[in-house]
Amino acid sequence: MTMTNGQRIAYLGGSFSVGIFGAFNNYIMSLWLFANFTTSYVLIGLLGNSKSVEGAIVSPLFGVWSDRTWAGWLGRRRVFILVGGLLSALLLAATPAIARMPTPDGLGGLADELARLLPLVGAVVLFTLTFNVGDDLHKALRADLTENAELNFLSSLAIIVDIGAQVGILVLGFLIWTDAVPDWAFFFAGALVAMGVLLTVAGIREPPPAAWANRNPAANAEKPATISPRVFLREYRGAVMFCLVSFAYGSGVNAVLPLITLYVQDELNASVGVAQLLPALLLLSTTLLAIPAGWLATRFGKRRVIGVGYGVMALCAIAGLRITTIEQGAVLFLVAGMGNAAAVVLTIPIMADLVPRQLMGAATGLLAAAGSIAAPLASLIAGNLSQIYGTRAIFAVMAVMTSVAIVLLLGASNRHAAAADAQFSPPGPP
Repeated sequence: MTMTNGQRIAYLGGSFSVGIFGAFNNYIMSLWLFANFTTSYVLIGLLGNSKSVEGAIVSPLFGVWSDRTWAGWLGRRRVFILVGGLLSALLLAATPAIARMPTPDGLGGLADELARLLPLVGAVVLFTLTFNVGDDLHKALRADLTENAELNFLSSLAIIVDIGAQVGILVLGFLIWTDAVPDWAFFFAGALVAMGVLLTVAGIREPPPAAWANRNPAANAEKPATISPRVFLREYRGAVMFCLVSFAYGSGVNAVLPLITLYVQDELNASVGVAQLLPALLLLSTTLLAIPAGWLATRFGKRRVIGVGYGVMALCAIAGLRITTIEQGAVLFLVAGMGNAAAVVLTIPIMADLVPRQLMGAATGLLAAAGSIAAPLASLIAGNLSQIYGTRAIFAVMAVMTSVAIVLLLGASNRHAAAADAQFSPPGPP
């Protein structure tokens, strides 16, 4: 189907929510945690990630559940976007109050410091988990609404809005949260997340299941939406391999994201305000390159373009081990945004090539599960290395894991992906 401009704007409301949540959770909250609750890089890394480990189970379950759901006016994806998004916004807004709730003395024999942090940990885990339920199915909704070149274009628009929202709140932090992040920032971010969720839910009408049969019939007719996990793993090995690619790349990225503002502050000697501004340069570069990344993928093939993006990110990670000034950091973040654009724009379009549309909920759930395992694992490794060697160590983890993703990407293909890439590859010699 072809989306109207109004429908695109409504869909992009959810992308706005994703951007606000991602920037606040990954960049801003780390500074708040370090100033108010803990100096442990391991704990900050774990709490500052936008994925939680239980999502490895919850996200695939909700993905499959949405594939089998039709809730009338709310369709099959928006009901989950509505509930997950609003619950997350509420929990995010209430996090400072929850974090300062008193805990019983001698709770289960836990150390006093750990017991004091339990309400905070609970709030962060819950608002992260509920948000990712909505976010994962917002991505699946994209593949329900569009296909082929239009799917690439909508993915580019989604990244532009997502990253634009991240840049906006980081610039705001640079301007008004110059010395410290206040508690009211959580309420502000939660309100913005809720606004974007409501725009998507109110403005989108999902195609009924009968409409899928008329789109990409060769792929869609192969399997019903009730496919078993064993059959899925056997029949869609390309999709499973791409989840491993996402796991490797996500491990590298999530080693960096929660600690990057602390890296800028510690290693580049920047203020709290500047520590929020430099990541905004990466996001700005990503925004500018999002539509070109989609166009290049349509012209040369998605896997080729995302592979080049991974390569740029690996080189930037190596450079991150060496730079020492704010000016060098600014250049590094701008270049990294070029590689990041390909990575974030093309993940869903590639997965849409690898499975039928009826199974996109399950497929995005698997992608989310890969991220939910990768994020805390990367945070544990990068956090412990940072405790020993300093926050510069996060880039060593990223360099290694992004290189692994490039190697694994060679196996992320099946007959549907190969056909799609061949369709959009440049013609060969006569």
